[in-house]
Amino acid sequence: MLLQKFYKIKTSESHEDNSFETIIDLQKEHPIYNGHFPNFPVTPGVAMLQIIKELTEKQLQQDLFLKSASNVKFLSLVDPNKNSILKFSITLEEDLQNVKVKNTTSFTDGTPVLKCYITFDKR
Repeated sequence: MLLQKFYKIKTSESHEDNSFETIIDLQKEHPIYNGHFPNFPVTPGVAMLQIIKELTEKQLQQDLFLKSASNVKFLSLVDPNKNSILKFSITLEEDLQNVKVKNTTSFTDGTPVLKCYITFDKR
């Protein structure tokens, strides 16, 4: 985990169609929020992408390296004091060298937070 104690996994469920859903709880006390931003914490976009990488690595039990990201759309600000629980819905497509990820992240009420397509190289 790149950012220690940044989030906790509450639940993770695999599906037969090569997809999984994971619910996390962002830790609002994490020092990252001191600089992003003081008195108005916002979860950094790059941290959200790192969470996707880590959840995918955990699911596949394999180290990955970010190759490309496309159609990255941040749709809602994530203030951990207001919405610390996030649901990541991830669909995977694998070949020998790559893992393609389709991600939709939302708040528990269904409000979309982040949508993206990411390709990782297998290590």
